[in-house]
Amino acid sequence: MDSLSVEGLNSLLGKFQGRRMLVIGDLIVSRFVEVSARKLAREAPVPAGDFVGETLLPGGAANLARELAALGASVSVLGVVGDDAQGSWLRADLATNGIGTTGIVTEKNRPTSLRTWIMVNRLHYLRIDQETRKDISLNTTNAFVEMAQREVPGVDAVVLSDYDRGVIGPMMIDGVVSAARKTGKITVAQPKMRHYMDFTGVTYVKSNLEEATHATGMSIVNETSLRNMGVNLIGRLDCKGILITRGEQGITVFEKEQLTNFPPIYGRRNFFSKVGVRDAMTGVFSLAVAAGGSAAEAACLANIAGPLRSDKPRNVTLAIADFQSGFDALGDFLQRISQAPVRR
Repeated sequence: MDSLSVEGLNSLLGKFQGRRMLVIGDLIVSRFVEVSARKLAREAPVPAGDFVGETLLPGGAANLARELAALGASVSVLGVVGDDAQGSWLRADLATNGIGTTGIVTEKNRPTSLRTWIMVNRLHYLRIDQETRKDISLNTTNAFVEMAQREVPGVDAVVLSDYDRGVIGPMMIDGVVSAARKTGKITVAQPKMRHYMDFTGVTYVKSNLEEATHATGMSIVNETSLRNMGVNLIGRLDCKGILITRGEQGITVFEKEQLTNFPPIYGRRNFFSKVGVRDAMTGVFSLAVAAGGSAAEAACLANIAGPLRSDKPRNVTLAIADFQSGFDALGDFLQRISQAPVRR
């Protein structure tokens, strides 16, 4: 693609600093428990080991906010926590990272979403979720919509980060999208399964192939069926563009008139399931379009961000300086990007 160059992408990265971003979504605390296995337990064929330590990290929309802040954005968050130790920790951690927390509401009868990852000899062995997935109260939803309507005029973009934990619903989406459209602000949706088709009117959608397939009920067997799915989603969601991550197949961006295929930079390497990668890619894409980049430029940077974030420890966020190594590894990548008309 003639419109993509390392110089142009580097220039776009330079515009990330100071972008004002509002993140709305499900706030989660991720707890990693490290165990050093010694032997098999006598009572069952499972490892018996010694406790090494534990780490708490922001998860869900909180992790997305953390990734955005590390890339130089000015970030504020709207979300829900419980009246518990995890909620207090999350507020403090976000504030320590310079993220605005005045939009975080405490629901006393709702626990903070806690995901406990059991890591045995550094391998993911088990995950335990402690949470409620029911929708937040109507009063809290109304309060969020009012806060969003006040905040939206002062930001460059809004990111709706849905993890199916009850914060994002049709009423929330409608209120935020309406406020953003009135003020000409960009909205980026990162949907999960349950409310995928409720994100009507957002500017961009960023999801994976499994979620998009589930939302449309369309099976992807070849490039034609993939194109048909894109046409279906663009029409039903009335959005400007949709970025679909396809695992080892790379990324496809659908726009109203064309689709663009980005191959994986490092070959067929599956990094999309690793902790933090999804949010890092969404953060980079959102900042790029907020900084005036095209969907293709934003997707290209997100494609570079994926493997860069995958190679980092889970507690280390992506930084602007990291992209230089990504640019150095591009090789003929930009020449392998392909475009085609959506309708033939």
